[in-house]
Amino acid sequence: MKIQKLSLIALTSLLIILSACKSNDDTTVDGNDDTTVTTDCTTTATASQSTNTEIETMRQAMVDFRNSLSSTLLSIGSVCLDDERFYLWHNTPANNNNRDGITYGDLSDSQLKAFKGILQLFLSAEGYQKVYEITELSEGWLNDIMSNVWSPDYYLIDMFGDPETSGSWGFQLDGHHCVVNFLVHGDNVSIVPAFLGGEPAAETYNGEAFDIFSDERDLALTLYNSFSSTELTTVSSTSASHSLEVGPADMNGDVDPYRGTYDYSGFETGLKYSDMSATVQANLLLVMKEYVYNLSTNFADVWWADIMIHIDDTYLVWINDSETTPTATSEFYYRIYNPYLWVEFNTEGSTGANSGTIADYNHIHTITRIPNNPATDNGGDYGIFAQIINDNGVKTLYEHYALADHHNESIMKFDYTVKGIFSHHSHRHDHIM
Repeated sequence: MKIQKLSLIALTSLLIILSACKSNDDTTVDGNDDTTVTTDCTTTATASQSTNTEIETMRQAMVDFRNSLSSTLLSIGSVCLDDERFYLWHNTPANNNNRDGITYGDLSDSQLKAFKGILQLFLSAEGYQKVYEITELSEGWLNDIMSNVWSPDYYLIDMFGDPETSGSWGFQLDGHHCVVNFLVHGDNVSIVPAFLGGEPAAETYNGEAFDIFSDERDLALTLYNSFSSTELTTVSSTSASHSLEVGPADMNGDVDPYRGTYDYSGFETGLKYSDMSATVQANLLLVMKEYVYNLSTNFADVWWADIMIHIDDTYLVWINDSETTPTATSEFYYRIYNPYLWVEFNTEGSTGANSGTIADYNHIHTITRIPNNPATDNGGDYGIFAQIINDNGVKTLYEHYALADHHNESIMKFDYTVKGIFSHHSHRHDHIM
C-alpha cells in the first residue's frame, strides 16, 4: 500500500425500496446572501441522522460547505435523493457545460479547500491520494496539452438530499477519469460506483511524480505470477479484446445501465476462489483489499466482512494482449466478481489527442461496484437511492431505461453469453479520453 489507510467509509447494503411518495421540503439557508433555497422532494423512507461520530463529522462538514455557497450555486448543485442525475456520470472530459452541477472552477479557494476536506473525510489517505493524482496531476498534465478539453477546474459536484434535516444524503464527484458516488443512509456509508482512471496513469507534472495505479497493477502481477499452469488455463479468457464490462454508459448523457436490478450472476466464470491454491488466494485478497480500502478503515472493515462471508463465491478472469507474461509495461485486463465486490482493471490504449504520444499501457480504467446478486439481501450500487416506486409499473430506474424506447440503445458488453439479456441496437460515439 502506498499510504497508511486512515479515513472513513464503507459499503453495506442495498437498503430498502423507496416506498410511496409524499411531499417533503428540503430547505437550506445560504450563508453568503441569506437567501433561502428550497427543494421540494417526494423521497420517503429516509433514515434518521446517525449518532456515529465519523458520520456526524461528515454531515457537519457538508452542511458547512452548503452554507458557504451562494443561493445560485446551491440551487445548481442541489437535487433530491432519487434524482436521475445520480446515474448520469461519465468518464469523458467534463468541458463545454456537458454535465450538471457545480464545477470546481465555480468555487472560491476556501470553498474548494472545504470540499476537498470532505473528500478526505470519506476516503482513506490512499483513496484520496488517487483522486488527487487523477484530478490535479494527470489532468494538469493533459491541460498543458489541450486546455479547452482537460482542466482540473472541470470536475463537478452534485448534492443529493439535505444533511441538515435528514440522515439520508449524498453527493457525486463527476469528471474526466474520476467519478465517485458518496452516499450516507443512517449508519451506512458507500462510495460505489467508483470509476477511477488515468491517461497518463504514470508521469511527472510540475516536478511531482505520480503512478496512480501502481498497487492495483503490481499486486495483480504478483497474483498472475503465482498461478499454476492449471490455474492459468482456467483464469485466462479466450476473448480477443477487452474493455470494462460494467463501466460507464456508452456516451455522456446516457444513464448508468448497470445499477439497480442489474443481474451479475452471468459473471460466475473464470477461476473460482475455492479452486485456488493458498498462495493464489492470499495474493487475490491483497488485490481486492486495494480497492475496498480506498474507503476509510472503520467502514471498509464492515464491507470486507461481507465480502469474506462469500469469499468462496469469488471469481477471477484475466486477459492478456499477448501470449507473453504480463509486465508493468504491457497491456492486460482483470476482473474480480464477488457478491459484495466487483472490480475491473483495464489498460485502454492511448486515445484521441494522446494517440501515439502516450504508451498504450499508460491509459488505465478501473471500476469498483457492489453487485446486486439475487442470492444476497445486501449489496447493490447506490444503496437505497437506486430504487423507486412508480405506481404499479416500472419499479427501478434500471428497468425504466432498459424498457423505454428512447433509452434502449445502451450496449451490454460481455466476453461470453449471458442468459436473459435482451439484444440492443448498437451505436458508438468516439470521445477524446
